[in-house]
Amino acid sequence: MNNNTETDGSLAPSSRGPDSARPSRARRALIGAAALGLAGLGGMSASGARGATHAAPAARVIRALIESWPPYLYRDADGTVRGLDAALLEAIARQAGYTVTWIEAPPQWRKRRYRELLADQFDVIFSATPSPDLSKSVMYTRSYRNEVMMVAAPARHDAQLDSLRGFEDLLAHRVRLLHVESKGLGADFEAHRARLDAAGLLIPYPTSRQGIDMLRLGRAPLILGDALDLQTQARLSSLRLIRQPYGYSAQPVSLMLSRRRLDEADLARLDQAIYTLEQRGTLGAIRKQHGLP
Repeated sequence: MNNNTETDGSLAPSSRGPDSARPSRARRALIGAAALGLAGLGGMSASGARGATHAAPAARVIRALIESWPPYLYRDADGTVRGLDAALLEAIARQAGYTVTWIEAPPQWRKRRYRELLADQFDVIFSATPSPDLSKSVMYTRSYRNEVMMVAAPARHDAQLDSLRGFEDLLAHRVRLLHVESKGLGADFEAHRARLDAAGLLIPYPTSRQGIDMLRLGRAPLILGDALDLQTQARLSSLRLIRQPYGYSAQPVSLMLSRRRLDEADLARLDQAIYTLEQRGTLGAIRKQHGLP
């Protein structure tokens, strides 16, 4: 405090000389104690104010894309995001202390979604098969569910299918097969893919809805793809499917995470959440509720 601005006349400078302008030793002690007291009160007040206005750190957010992909992801009539993968991600994020923000986006080929992930448009891609080649750009959680593949035919009777017991028979009888345009469709199919393709028997489709439409139109008598997805799209098209005795596989899949906003610590927390929920049976109950074994 500058004494030249003090309003108390007894502390103002006077003509009595330098010593007479100063307060007495006792008065200086009293003033110092008062100043210390005020400083302490000020500090307590500031601290109290900080405590009153300080908000808890915001929860980490995982941005996920809403796809029209029933029964895994879809927006219900009331606007709620539903589906197997939606329920699983919400449970995992909640256990890990994260919140999920759902982002609308126009339909795209699945291959383009990876480029959008790298461009920081969202943080997670569902149902991913880990690839070491991509580890510098993305991270993979531990498995959170299986991806179940099947070969199916329309319920109407087709005599040429009765004797087929495997992909070797498709080659021998030159039977065409619709298959989802993806890799990792089961070890048995992948072992025969090259020969089936060379024989001109493979017809790829980008989405299960298009695959079911192609099946209805007779492009091929058989279809290979995600079991839940095919069954859902077939019901929507009033088509009953019969699963064939070959081509069935259940492979673990992971969540693919962008490294743009998430890091190894986030991965560890999500992995721990998946492990904990598996041990409790929570994820298994969600999968069972949605028809996945």
